[in-house]
Amino acid sequence: MNESVLRGFCHRSREWSRATRGMELFEMAATDLREFADADSGFFVYRKRVLTNGVTPQNPTVYASWGVFASDEERLQADVDQALGQMELLHPLMERWMLIEGMPFDLQEAWKEYGLLEVGIWPLVSREQMIGAIVVARTKPADRVSVVTATALMDSCAAQVSLALDFILTGRIAEEASHRDLLTGLFNRRGLEAQVPQLLQDCEASGNQLVFGLLDMDDLKQVNDTEGHPSGDNALRQIAGIISRNVRVGDLVARFGGDEFAVLMQYDKANPFAAMERIRRAVEEQSDGLSVSVGGAVWGIEGDSLEECYAIADERLYECKQLAKVNMSV
Repeated sequence: MNESVLRGFCHRSREWSRATRGMELFEMAATDLREFADADSGFFVYRKRVLTNGVTPQNPTVYASWGVFASDEERLQADVDQALGQMELLHPLMERWMLIEGMPFDLQEAWKEYGLLEVGIWPLVSREQMIGAIVVARTKPADRVSVVTATALMDSCAAQVSLALDFILTGRIAEEASHRDLLTGLFNRRGLEAQVPQLLQDCEASGNQLVFGLLDMDDLKQVNDTEGHPSGDNALRQIAGIISRNVRVGDLVARFGGDEFAVLMQYDKANPFAAMERIRRAVEEQSDGLSVSVGGAVWGIEGDSLEECYAIADERLYECKQLAKVNMSV
C-alpha cells in the first residue's frame, strides 16, 4: 500500500469541509480523485433531500462528471436512471474495483460504449441510509497506484464525502428552521425577507406588482383570556392554514409574531388588493367564528422596503380595526 498517496489524499480532503453546497463538494472531491486515485473518469450520484418535505430524497441525479462521462451528461443521466436508479440493489458490487466484463449484464450494456476497462462504486451514506454513490472508472490500467491503495483511498473518500454532506444538510436544516415559525410552520419575518429578491425579479419578468399584505387576528387576547392559550394557538394555526390555502402558487405567507400575519404576492395592476379582501372573507367563511383585519401596500410605489411597506400596511390595518370595517382601507 502506498501510504504517501493516502496521506496526501487525506490531507487534501480536509479542505472539503469548507464546501457549503453539494455541487461544490463534489467538484472538490472529483479534482482530488483524478489526481490521487488514478481514475481518469467518474461522477457522483446524489439523492438531494428536500427540507420542506421532511427531508425526502429526490431521484438520483448526476453531479460533477469527468473524463469520458463528461461528454454527454444527458445520456449519462439516462444511463444512471436505468442502471443505478435502484442503488440499494448494487450493494454486493460496491466498495471494490471491477472489470467491466465481471459486472452484471445490464450495467455492461449501459456503460460498454464509454470504453471503460474497470469501474468502482462506493456508496454515500447518511443517517444509515444510502443517499448516493461515487462512481470512478478507468479506460486503461492504473499505472500509479495499486488496487489495495485505490480501494483504501476510495473508502476514505466515500466516508469523507458522506460526512461533509451531513454537515451541509445540518446547516441547511438549521437555516431553514431559523426561517420558520414554530407554531404554524409558516415563514417568519426573516424567512420572508430572504425571499424578497427573487419575488422582485419574478414581478419584473411578469409585469405584475408585488403586494405586501398584513393581517391581524381580531380578539386573540380575548380568546386567550377566556378559553386559554392552547385555544389561542389553535386559532392562529387555523388562520395560518386558511391563508395558505387561499393564496396562489408562488405567493408567500408568514407569521410575524403574536396575532400578525403577512403575505407577499404578485398581483395585476388593475386591482392589487383584491386578494387581501378575498383572504379576509375566506377566514370569516372557513373558520370557527374567527376574523382578521387587513391592510396592504404596493411595493415600489408606496414603499421600497419591507419596513416601509409594513408601516403603510399597519396604518391601514389600524384604521380598519378602529372603524370596525371589513374592507381594506386604500
